Amino acid sequence: MKKQFKTIALASIALGLFACFSSCSKDDPAPEIPQEEVGRARLTFTEVAWHGDHADDLENPEVVEVEFDAQGLPPVGAHLHLNAGKTYRLELTTYDFAGRESQHEFVNEAHIHQVFLLGAPDGVLDYQYADPNNARVGITGYLHVLRASDSFIFNLILRHLNEGVKSSITADDWNNPNYTQFSGVNDLDLNVEVHVVEGDHDH
Repeated sequence: MKKQFKTIALASIALGLFACFSSCSKDDPAPEIPQEEVGRARLTFTEVAWHGDHADDLENPEVVEVEFDAQGLPPVGAHLHLNAGKTYRLELTTYDFAGRESQHEFVNEAHIHQVFLLGAPDGVLDYQYADPNNARVGITGYLHVLRASDSFIFNLILRHLNEGVKSSITADDWNNPNYTQFSGVNDLDLNVEVHVVEGDHDH
């Protein structure tokens, strides 16, 4: 009886090893990059006084905000107006599915995260990073509105990069339309219509 049990046990081990070798081949696809869970997001544009290399807060700033749902969609008909000649502190706020703010996680892992701001016609916007500790992610930055333009779709991409890719991204890549060359996956892909107007606009 003991011999029979020993034979069955050895057979089970052999089958297990065969299954492992069959399923663990080097042809298996690489595991996907884990993405942070984002329940919803908000973009806030707060007017600041820009002094060439730094910003000061204003007593009564213009503030423009838009909320995105868990699918990354803004409210139906959302249409933002920004004023040419002004600088705005642009802040991305994200929330997990429990409703807790989570944008700090992207800054804490700056080596694998990067924001790209796309969609504006040439010469309409300029941008400078302003993340804590010079993290250069784009969760916070200063958006300089250089001139008026017709409406366009402002597209914020928050990319989860593969290890080692961040070192090849420069500060000038903030609006690189070929951002997919920096391998990884998108944690966020937010789109909202923006119209840049001359002078103050009544919201």
